[in-house]
Amino acid sequence: MTPCLSGAGGSVAKTGTKRKTSEVTTGRGRGDAPPRVLGEQGERTRQRLLDAAKKVFKERSYPETRVDDITREAGTSHGAFYLYFSNKAEVLEALAIETAERMYTLADELEGMKKGEAGFERLRGWMEHFIDNYEENSPVVVAWMSARPQDDRFDKLGREVLAKFAGRIAHTIRTSEANGDRHPVNPGIAAVALVAMLERFCYYWLVRGGGFNRDDVVDTMAAIWHQGIFGSSHKD
Repeated sequence: MTPCLSGAGGSVAKTGTKRKTSEVTTGRGRGDAPPRVLGEQGERTRQRLLDAAKKVFKERSYPETRVDDITREAGTSHGAFYLYFSNKAEVLEALAIETAERMYTLADELEGMKKGEAGFERLRGWMEHFIDNYEENSPVVVAWMSARPQDDRFDKLGREVLAKFAGRIAHTIRTSEANGDRHPVNPGIAAVALVAMLERFCYYWLVRGGGFNRDDVVDTMAAIWHQGIFGSSHKD
């Protein structure tokens, strides 16, 4: 779920970028006023709008979605929408930040990964989590990709997610090399290549409808990643 891959470049941090926190419990302020704190009902309304937007993005695509479509799906008024968001791009930004936070959590789960059978089983479980997250958030990922060429904030966020994600993998590859477990490679290049392969495959499979068995996908991707990270099969 890293929609920046087509424009990715530069080096990858050793352990990724620092996680960014975002305020999701504030509404829009008026003019230059600071954002207002939402109550429980306001939080529910905001979340209903986000859930509705995700559904509409999937059904209509992001470019074709209008604010009318989101409010109709959410069962709210236009006035309620503009209490929380200026336009649909702000809705997508909020959804993209939520998706990025999930990716940061996934990246953290790669910490301490080891080679061998036990490491492979852990990696296989991680792969299942990644696929589940991609499938759940694919409408946001596709919308994010659509918006990126026109809006720099989505490109910037995508690069931050890639840096965190690939940085964690690059760190594991460096550790494997230092332990003498694999032949030397450029860790940053290898990490970005693994992420790009997985993300593009999931797009083809889950969004475009590639016909593959889920268990076969998980087993194969986990084996490829184990080989790519540690330079050997988990059975060696």
